[in-house]
Amino acid sequence: MNKILKICILLFAVMTMPTFTSCGDDKDDNLPTPTAFNVKDAYGTWMCIKSTDKYQGKSVEDLLVGAEITVKSDGTFTSTKASIGKNGTYTIKDNVITAKSDAGSFVVYVSINGDRMTWEGTASNGVSFTYVFQKES
Repeated sequence: MNKILKICILLFAVMTMPTFTSCGDDKDDNLPTPTAFNVKDAYGTWMCIKSTDKYQGKSVEDLLVGAEITVKSDGTFTSTKASIGKNGTYTIKDNVITAKSDAGSFVVYVSINGDRMTWEGTASNGVSFTYVFQKES
């Protein structure tokens, strides 16, 4: 029961993490170097095949495995996982996705390599995450 409570608390923290941004020439050596990609590469349906969420030194693996997101060309997305948000909007600049959904907002650094997309982010409340998606369509 204690493990279930910890997972629920972690899931709540991930769902409610505030947006974070970087200003000016701020550089955080823990973040990937921005590399622009063709936004069309992100369009389609993606399934999470690996996920890591970290909060206050605790790590939860594969919490989002099996979740799907669909990135649409009109600046909207849908998801099968409430922690990402069932419906939302996004913008992409270089390799940074800024999104707002019915679960809150988030900013992620994204990389796309063939049919794999990786999201990496850290919220100001201490939650960090890495999600790896496989393109379905």
